[in-house]
Amino acid sequence: MTWMKTLLWMIIFVFAILFSIQNKDEVTLQFGLYPIRSEQWMAISGVPLFLPILLSLFIGILIGGVGDLYSRFQLKRNLRQNQKTIERLEQEIHALRRLSLDQPYKETP
Repeated sequence: MTWMKTLLWMIIFVFAILFSIQNKDEVTLQFGLYPIRSEQWMAISGVPLFLPILLSLFIGILIGGVGDLYSRFQLKRNLRQNQKTIERLEQEIHALRRLSLDQPYKETP
């Protein structure tokens, strides 16, 4: 299974390199509140086209990973709480069984 993961990462890496080589035209990145105001806060020129595309892909994967980590931590917390509840209930069951074994059976008329 690990060789398949390695092969997959190698294929992705080769495609990223091929994409980068073929999309090296320079673009200008602009940032501002265009619909509201026409002025720009920041403009960067001479950036290769593959850079903003790959960076946006990387940032998207990073945000998805953070969301996944958050949900995993929530699941682990719920699992710990459920395990504590199970332990408490098992102790209560054992206490009730000892209580019923220690007391003799009495018939009520």
